[in-house]
Amino acid sequence: MVRMKSLMAGAAMALVLVSAPSLGWADEAHHGAVGASVDELVAIAKSMNPEVQVMALEADAASARIEGAGSLMDPKVTFLVEGWQRDFPSYAPRSSTGGTDKTIRITQELPFWGKRDLKREIAEAGAKKAQVLKRAVENDLVAKVKVAYAEYHQAHLANDLAKNLRARIDTLAKLAGARYGQGLGRQQDVTRAEVEKGMLGTEIARMEAERRKARVRINRLLNRDLAAPLIEAPNPRPIPPKEALDLAALTDRAQSSNPELVAQEATIQGADRTVALAEKSWYPDFEVGVGAMRREGRFENYEAMVTMNIPIQWGLRDSEIGEAKAMSAAARQRRKAREIEVGNEVQEAYFNLDAARQVEKLLRENALPQAEIGFQAAAKSYELGRTEFLDVLMAEQQLWKTNIDLLKVQLDQQMALAEIEKLIGGEL
Repeated sequence: MVRMKSLMAGAAMALVLVSAPSLGWADEAHHGAVGASVDELVAIAKSMNPEVQVMALEADAASARIEGAGSLMDPKVTFLVEGWQRDFPSYAPRSSTGGTDKTIRITQELPFWGKRDLKREIAEAGAKKAQVLKRAVENDLVAKVKVAYAEYHQAHLANDLAKNLRARIDTLAKLAGARYGQGLGRQQDVTRAEVEKGMLGTEIARMEAERRKARVRINRLLNRDLAAPLIEAPNPRPIPPKEALDLAALTDRAQSSNPELVAQEATIQGADRTVALAEKSWYPDFEVGVGAMRREGRFENYEAMVTMNIPIQWGLRDSEIGEAKAMSAAARQRRKAREIEVGNEVQEAYFNLDAARQVEKLLRENALPQAEIGFQAAAKSYELGRTEFLDVLMAEQQLWKTNIDLLKVQLDQQMALAEIEKLIGGEL
């Protein structure tokens, strides 16, 4: 009987004390583990992700086009033989070129003034767009890393909660077994306790799988081996206080700095230069050249030439100008439509973050303490024989659900924060 009282007292002490979150995961001992912070992962992703590397090479290629876009065409060298008589009665030219005039000529095409500058400006707009598109890919990649890291953290916390709760149910199961052995309890209580332990074991296995999947997602984004280790103590990003987030300021920042919108602005600039170049097609281009004429083994005279094309194909010019203007107008409309979408998306993410913040406050300050008190009270009442074991299990399940709800709204906040930063094109 003394032993029975000692066992029951120890179980009661374990249940009454509020269990601190499990330390859970020890410091990562694996060589090569990364992930001490999300910033570390972001830096690795930017340097190692193959999609970012491809965009960087395309941006370099676009930058390399700028100098060539404004260059002159290569000069032409012409060698001309005149007065080369045929060999009668055949029609083949004589084998000798004696008595002929031989001319060597160098010519250079010269576009009308301003056309080369416009071509260079079009290439510069294309290079700017390529650079911004690279930043857009990085921006999207960073958001994915942040979300995957938040999911990794949530999986760890959920796993720790399940293990902590299973330990408390294990104590209850021992208490139920002791009561049943003394004739104070029922076999059903022992069975229910074991079933609940099994269900929590299933949750732990599921959370372990979620943790591994989150690690795989992170490694894939970092272009690492999918089984490469990550630090097993993820450090979540702090959520900025509500006072630090102004919806109007965030919307303005998104509409001016969002990489997609900046890229579309570069597209508009290039389209405007294309319109100007098409309009200059009404102005003629030139070709200048100099040459020297050789006869009987000596240079006797020189020549100079200027050639000009005549832009009289009205339909061709009108077509080119009309196409360029339509493309410019389309680019402006596309940017305007996307600007409205970005503003709406910022508002949606902002309100999602605010709603999740309010839910977390309610759960943390009200629901979670009440669920913990209810579980402890039910466990204490069961120890004293004042309630059924089923009541304890219902209280335990409510505590588990409340904890999981809290983790979900914390993840929702991290996802909303990542979405806002993606839309504004930078960190808050």
